[in-house]
Amino acid sequence: MPSKQLNMFLANALETLKAGRFLGMSCQEPMIVLLSGQLGAGKTTLTRGIVEGLGGTIDDVSSPTFTLIHEYQARRSVYHLDTYRLKTSAEFFELGVDELLESEAIVLIEWPELVSEYLPADRLEIKIVHQPENTRELTAQATGDASSRVLESWRELLRAT
Repeated sequence: MPSKQLNMFLANALETLKAGRFLGMSCQEPMIVLLSGQLGAGKTTLTRGIVEGLGGTIDDVSSPTFTLIHEYQARRSVYHLDTYRLKTSAEFFELGVDELLESEAIVLIEWPELVSEYLPADRLEIKIVHQPENTRELTAQATGDASSRVLESWRELLRAT
C-alpha cells in the first residue's frame, strides 16, 4: 500500500516551481489542496507550478492576500484562496466558497488553519518549512482516496525525473 505522505527538500524556487508543476500534472480530478507555511515559504511559487502543470499561464498567478480569491483558467478551473486576513471562519463562507468546494475545480487554500475543520475530509495538506541555507522542506499528506491517488501520481512523476 502506497504511503499517504510525501516529504521532499527543495533547494530553491525553481525546484519548488517544478514540484508544483508535477503536482498540477497529477491533479486529474477535483481537489482541495491546503498550503501551510510561514510568509515567504514558497506557497505562491508552488501554486504557480501547479497552475502551469494544469496547462495555465504561470504569469497570471499572484498571492491572493488582498483579493482573497483568484481564479486561473487551465484544463480545469483553479481557485487560489488566502485566509490570512480573515478574522473568523464565518468570513470564509461569506466569500461564497461553499460553491467552489463542491465544484469540479482545483481549490488551493493558503493559510488554511482558520478554516480547515470546515473543509471536505478528502484533501491534500501541504506544509512548507524554511530550512538552513534557504532550502525548504515540503511535507504532503493525503487524507482520503482522491488525494491519495493524486499523491501517488505526484510521487511517480517526481521519481521519473
